[in-house]
Amino acid sequence: MVAVLLQSGRVLVTGASSDGLGIGNVDIYDPANGWLLGPKLPDDRLGAVAAPLPGGRSLLAGGQPDFTGDTAGPGPLASALTYKSNTNTWVKAPNMSVARAYATATALADGRVLVVGGYGAQVLASSQFFNPSSSTWTTGPSLAHARFGHTAVALRGGRVLVVGGADALYPERLVSSAELFDPPTGRWTSAGDIAGARSHFTLTALADGRALLTGGLAADGSTALRSTLLYDPTKNSWSAGPDLISSRAAHAAAILTDGRLLVTGGADQLGRLASSELYDSAANSWSSTGALQTQRSNHVAIPLANGRILVIAGRGSGDPLASAELYDPSAKGFPAPARTPAGPGRWQLAASKPISADSHSDYAQLLPDGRVLVVAAQYSGELQVYDPRSDAWTTPFSRKPPPCNPCGIGAPSPPFLATRPLADGKVLLLTIDPQKVVAAKAEIVDLKTGQATPAASPGKIGWARLDLLPDGRVWLTALQQIDRHALIYDPKANRWTATSDVPGDLVASGSDMQSVTAIPGGRVLVGGSLKAMVFNPATGGWAEAGSYPNAATGSLRLGLPSWNGFSALRLPSGDVLLAGGTVLVGTESGGAPVYEATAQVMRWDHATGKLTPSQNMPMALYAYSSARLADGRVLVAGGSATVGYRTSADPVAASLIYSPTTGSWSPAAALPAARSAALAVTLADGRVLLVGGQGMFGPPASLLFTP
Repeated sequence: MVAVLLQSGRVLVTGASSDGLGIGNVDIYDPANGWLLGPKLPDDRLGAVAAPLPGGRSLLAGGQPDFTGDTAGPGPLASALTYKSNTNTWVKAPNMSVARAYATATALADGRVLVVGGYGAQVLASSQFFNPSSSTWTTGPSLAHARFGHTAVALRGGRVLVVGGADALYPERLVSSAELFDPPTGRWTSAGDIAGARSHFTLTALADGRALLTGGLAADGSTALRSTLLYDPTKNSWSAGPDLISSRAAHAAAILTDGRLLVTGGADQLGRLASSELYDSAANSWSSTGALQTQRSNHVAIPLANGRILVIAGRGSGDPLASAELYDPSAKGFPAPARTPAGPGRWQLAASKPISADSHSDYAQLLPDGRVLVVAAQYSGELQVYDPRSDAWTTPFSRKPPPCNPCGIGAPSPPFLATRPLADGKVLLLTIDPQKVVAAKAEIVDLKTGQATPAASPGKIGWARLDLLPDGRVWLTALQQIDRHALIYDPKANRWTATSDVPGDLVASGSDMQSVTAIPGGRVLVGGSLKAMVFNPATGGWAEAGSYPNAATGSLRLGLPSWNGFSALRLPSGDVLLAGGTVLVGTESGGAPVYEATAQVMRWDHATGKLTPSQNMPMALYAYSSARLADGRVLVAGGSATVGYRTSADPVAASLIYSPTTGSWSPAAALPAARSAALAVTLADGRVLLVGGQGMFGPPASLLFTP
């Protein structure tokens, strides 16, 4: 998204449509009349640059067409357009000599626009000038260091300061150097180094001629910063500025008419921010000011002629935002709400995991010897073991699926691996051909020796969900929408036998089984999307356990699942707690399902064999981690509270405790950093290991919770 303050006082905004429905849309903010639709563009451009031109015009250049598909999309563009406010039209301008995206465009005092860096066929050091009088491009001097995704600002006196960015794409490699362009001489010179690369910071020209760099994301990609830096062009040097009140990255900054600097929003390890603060250059200090009404990051802040600051769009905790807010320096604002309630318990860092578990992590399970087995990624053959006594990880076994030469888009799916720990601490490993041409290969992995020995094959199967039954056998089910047949593997006899099919009405919603939980009597409680049933492996019999609230309201009519992604944990009494997840609430105009997070809780009663409603969670959550504590209570940590339809929803840092005795919820110590889709397992000493998942800025570190 780019936004330009036009000479008329209006603000021109364009960018990529988050839902694909507003492709090419342009919005114009008029302080007197609010938002208006501008002339459409032929496409959405990611990483385009824009700058104001004399006469109420604006330049839009470069970028990369927003493309979603199975093949490589088009590369960066060289094309350029100018917006004419008097006719409200776009006019084609000559192409740049080099296609580029994620460059910068800075308006110079003489009316020209300097476009610098970006990437095209490679990361660029080149620059170009656009002359609005003749509507022509000319080549400018090159930077000393090629870069894209950098920040540029025009200082008082007309020189242009360029800071940071990256000089390599895959993987991205950040740059800490700065360069200064002097229009009279047409030369770039070094402007020093910001002493530690960072990204997602703001760079703003101050009224006294200096520039202030605030916050950002450290080079580790996971630490939001409080630190600031001041650039003094008279000394051509950087010095430490006062720390922000709050760490933040991907925030926005704008200068007020009195010279103070407003910083709003952004994100840190706990989530998106609503807080705002003001920098006073005379006092060289920060102070809190009114908070945004909506937590947001990656937004734009534009100073208006009336002294207010317009904050536009950005990213919310779920999807990109279409909303805008006005900051009034003369009004009294409200502080940002408290972010995470405190509670008992303590989180501390555990040993780093060799490979972070991903959002499709399969499982973490306590082994008989007190260690923890983790399969980091779904259908992965890499088995990793955590030893709480030494606080260390090992990888006793690793296996990659066999190659699939003809596989690809529209071609056969590749073979994959399915694993499940057995009661004796060994692991059942299946190599499965989804085409069912080759019988699945079965092996038993000994974690102590790292050796795999052949086992009986279940035959030609196209998919497999493996669940350990209370009697030590393994229950194999498939994608129930395709195949409801089931098998049971007996590791003592090394034999597979057929068992009863998964009932059709358990998966009638169009979704597969959600949970399998051991219950008294050697049975398992199987949760579907509309109801739960009890399966008895000894007899192959199924029994009804009850439907979920509102399961038939809309879900069967729409042919869609009602309750998904809940957790199901056995309590000390033999009851099972089902909590959280997502529920179907409707469909979009195109027919796509619409889900929302739920706080719904049900409890299966072992005495009656039926589900009953229980006290709801204090907040709606899904993709959270749960573990039964040594005293029988249940710990719920992290997860997400909103469902993102265009982008992944943010994780949260909240933790909760459920008491089976009182049936009530209370807060626990919050996570030090938000995360979702992590794995949790209770250790023999009563602590809980939390590993993998996704944080605000990538995979977070492993943690240990002490109740």
